[in-house]
Amino acid sequence: MLNSFIRGLRLGIILQLSIGPVCLFILQTAIARGITEALKAVLAVVLVDAFYILLALYGLGTCLKNYPGIQKKLRYCGAAVLLYFAVTALADVFHPQISTATIMLPQISSFYAAGLLTLSNPLTIIFWLGMLSAQVSQYRLNRQQLLSFTCGCISATFLFLCLLAFLGNSSAPLLSPSLQQLINICIGCLLIFFAYRSATCR
Repeated sequence: MLNSFIRGLRLGIILQLSIGPVCLFILQTAIARGITEALKAVLAVVLVDAFYILLALYGLGTCLKNYPGIQKKLRYCGAAVLLYFAVTALADVFHPQISTATIMLPQISSFYAAGLLTLSNPLTIIFWLGMLSAQVSQYRLNRQQLLSFTCGCISATFLFLCLLAFLGNSSAPLLSPSLQQLINICIGCLLIFFAYRSATCR
């Protein structure tokens, strides 16, 4: 079981090195709102990832894989959520009087915002279905070993995002207001790119 956990941890770290919208959100939250809010966001991401893995284990990924029409609609929904977060990032720069907290749902915490952002990509379930099926086929994993492997993947997500949160929080005092605005612009533009890719990918 330990070998399965280490294998999952190693794979999870490799996957996290592919920076996506969630990583950008954690970094932005740590810089703008502090380590406590960033760690709340990390917890939400881990819980949603675990939920998606659980759904993949119980066959929902197979259902999604067989219905391209549903996949297309989910991609559009995910793109809309990413665009929403892009607007909040850019609004803080170009219209500072309209704060992120005002644009978002009233008093929404980083926990719920990160959860929503992670939920915006339900097709992750199909990815995990393929990944878990490959592990079972290649290593002949039993149920306990498969559970250990998924725990390793989730642990990698938690550790990597916590590290990112602490790095963002530590660097915040060193960033001038103009540099923070530049970071928000870059994050907003990247989120628009991710939204476009989500809506147009086949």
